[in-house]
Amino acid sequence: MKTYLSFNVKGLIKKINSKTEFYEINLDKNNLNINKKYKNKKGRPFSLKLPVNVKITPEAVGLIVGEGYIGSRHFVFANSNEKAISEVLDFLKQFNLPIKMYLEISIKNKEKNFEIECKKFWENYLKKELKRIRLRKEFNSITRYGTIHLIINNSLVAKLLKQIISLSKAKIENNKLLSINYIKGIIAAEGNINVKKSTNCIYMIRISASKQKEREHYKRCLKKIGLNITCKDMPTVSKEEGLKRGWKTDKGRAGAVIISGWENFIKIFMLDLLKLHQKKQDKFLKYFINNKFTKQFMDFSYFIGKKFTMKKAQKYFNFKGRKLGRVLTLYKKGYISKIRTDKKRFIYKLTNKYINLYDKFKKEKLDCFKY
Repeated sequence: MKTYLSFNVKGLIKKINSKTEFYEINLDKNNLNINKKYKNKKGRPFSLKLPVNVKITPEAVGLIVGEGYIGSRHFVFANSNEKAISEVLDFLKQFNLPIKMYLEISIKNKEKNFEIECKKFWENYLKKELKRIRLRKEFNSITRYGTIHLIINNSLVAKLLKQIISLSKAKIENNKLLSINYIKGIIAAEGNINVKKSTNCIYMIRISASKQKEREHYKRCLKKIGLNITCKDMPTVSKEEGLKRGWKTDKGRAGAVIISGWENFIKIFMLDLLKLHQKKQDKFLKYFINNKFTKQFMDFSYFIGKKFTMKKAQKYFNFKGRKLGRVLTLYKKGYISKIRTDKKRFIYKLTNKYINLYDKFKKEKLDCFKY
């Protein structure tokens, strides 16, 4: 069941009114008839019909914050992920305005039929003919089927969107459930899964954000859902600074919030924070299972429903001391409980916390976990 933030359109419009121009609002059944008026000056006539209330999912807020642009007269959202496009499109449809769409495709080093494949894919998905296609001959494609751009041209809606996003962010920071769903949108839009080549494991997840203020906002939301951010932010590097460093790219680099640590990755996994972007989810799972702690965690599944001593663990693991050290680590993290039998001996047992995480791994049907 989806969670929504709801906003009263009339209340939002009242905050927009100024000394020189204002909006006259009349209720017509379940809609608002809105006419723009001017004081002591002439202006372009303006009328629009909007719903009484507008609702938005925290996921859509995250996607718009990450990949959207709200100008003075228009709104643009661009993404190559079908789920993201659907989430934002469902939100925009409430405004009863024409939503322009066009497809952007990078075709450098691609076959001639690539454009046709991309167009066919998105038209089948959106159930709509795409009349405009922008071809980028200078770039190699980093997306499977190109990028869809959603556009609304309307000054009032642009002003409403700015308020909706700003008010939503303030509410989200103070609510755990809203923060969880919001971070799903943020990661889908601005998240990057970084893999260490030497170990073939995930070593961090970056959430890009050029401005320090935006990074602090993300960290407050991450803290609200229980993620412990210990790494310093990755600073923004300008184009000029990047060239001085001898970088191959001439675009510099946006700053980022760094999420690292096995426990943080587990929380991301358990909260399904990557579900809004299947490609990122698949990459995360593929390389997270290579983490030594993840494999050692799964090794203990032999003891599900059993009580065991340290001696039994030694025998099962063939005296692998490193894995035995994980008994104490898993105990400290709440995955194993222990009961004292005498002054020197303990009996260990896997907790429900372990069982729930193990079942989550099994549910994902990962090939390497065939237990």
